[in-house]
Amino acid sequence: MVPISVKEVLDATDGTLLCGDMDAVITDVATDSRSAKEGTLFVPVIGERVDAHRFIPDVMAAGAAASFTSDPDIMAEKPDVMGEDADHVPEWGACIYVKDTIEALQKLAAAYRARFDIPVIGVTGSVGKTTTKEMIGAVLSKKYRVLKTIGNLNSQIGTALMMFHIDDQTELGVFEMGISLPGEMARLVEIVKPQTAVMTNIGVSHIGNLGSREAITYEKGHIIKYVGGGEGGGMYVCGNGDLRQLSRDNLPWGEGISASDIVYYGTEPDCGRRADGIQVTESGQRFVYHGQGACEVELSVMGAHNVNNAVVALALAEQFGVDLTAASAALAEYRPFSMRGERKDCHGYHIIDDTYNASPDSINSNIDALFDYGEDGRKIAVLGDVLELGEQREELHRGIGTFILKEAAEGKKLSCLVTVGEGAGFIAEQVREHSDIRTKKCASTGEAAAYIRQEAQPGDWILVKGSRGMHMDEVVEKVVMSCMQM
Repeated sequence: MVPISVKEVLDATDGTLLCGDMDAVITDVATDSRSAKEGTLFVPVIGERVDAHRFIPDVMAAGAAASFTSDPDIMAEKPDVMGEDADHVPEWGACIYVKDTIEALQKLAAAYRARFDIPVIGVTGSVGKTTTKEMIGAVLSKKYRVLKTIGNLNSQIGTALMMFHIDDQTELGVFEMGISLPGEMARLVEIVKPQTAVMTNIGVSHIGNLGSREAITYEKGHIIKYVGGGEGGGMYVCGNGDLRQLSRDNLPWGEGISASDIVYYGTEPDCGRRADGIQVTESGQRFVYHGQGACEVELSVMGAHNVNNAVVALALAEQFGVDLTAASAALAEYRPFSMRGERKDCHGYHIIDDTYNASPDSINSNIDALFDYGEDGRKIAVLGDVLELGEQREELHRGIGTFILKEAAEGKKLSCLVTVGEGAGFIAEQVREHSDIRTKKCASTGEAAAYIRQEAQPGDWILVKGSRGMHMDEVVEKVVMSCMQM
């Protein structure tokens, strides 16, 4: 972070200085009081369980340069430094009153981002944002100093915090932009101002909050606000299936971009940036990329969704002048993050840990990809609930079951389906009612792990997946730990 003054914070947020030095310097912004140190601006967030304003005295004692507060009476917490104990009481840094601390953080992040005239790419979509961001970052790092979203900092708070990682060495930014409620993308866009945007797909994630895929397209589509056509930027949308029509009909078109500016990418022949000749290899898959140029690509990850992610990374490599040979090499070096398709071998069987999060679409993609792992060995899926599906919970979970049945009819038949939770139980019911695929409904991750430990055989490939709130990573952890103890 490039240092900023308290005065600059006040100007950006319309805050009121309650105490402290207007010329004090801020070198770090944090919402976690435990990470506060000298130079930190602390942003106390009022959560469902904890109001972080209670930690302001601790943050000040740690030497923080400043803190936001939406409590006008916070000064009552300031210790009296007069008297004989004054030498033992830490002086407070600047305390800045704002009406809403999150809104103030976002305003400051937008003002800080505006200081840097660098190309910025925003990545949104229902699934695949993180992998796409990582692949884009990998190929563009062959030419630029790239800053990309760290971990899961893609939310209303996380995206704002990411802006403060931009510094004078940053040449290009790649930021995930995740939303779950109406109006959130419009706020993120004002912070990030991406000139180039990627929409990986539109599924049913958060449909319980947003209502329909059309509404999801419209909300996520606000990412186009600052996107320019031609060399100055671009909008890349996955063009497989109905996504092309969905985007044309539902993106919030404005003055800066029109439907003709969209570049569609994917695996279908009429995509402007596409992959063909896809082959499964011993360690992953290969394909041929066709864009402004062409190249052969090797990936160490399975699944058609990962081919799509790689295609748009290569399209952006071309846009930003990265040699395709170097970009292809970067993709060959890419490895999945923890809990995002990570392979773990255990006593001769193999676990595919994709437990970071889930949607019906990503589960279907992962089940399809499961059959790319090894010709031999049984294929087993351990699935947890998909959350935030609202009134469509049963229908959408049964839809996953229908997909499993469709795959079975095409020769991709699971040997066993294990589910955790009530929602995922509908998947098992749908499969059980219409096939002879063995199913096991579990009430907990511990029960599912015990079942897998009992049933798994050498050569099996076991996919574990579910929404983050279902803690399906506990299944993987328990199974792997039991293997280590044997």
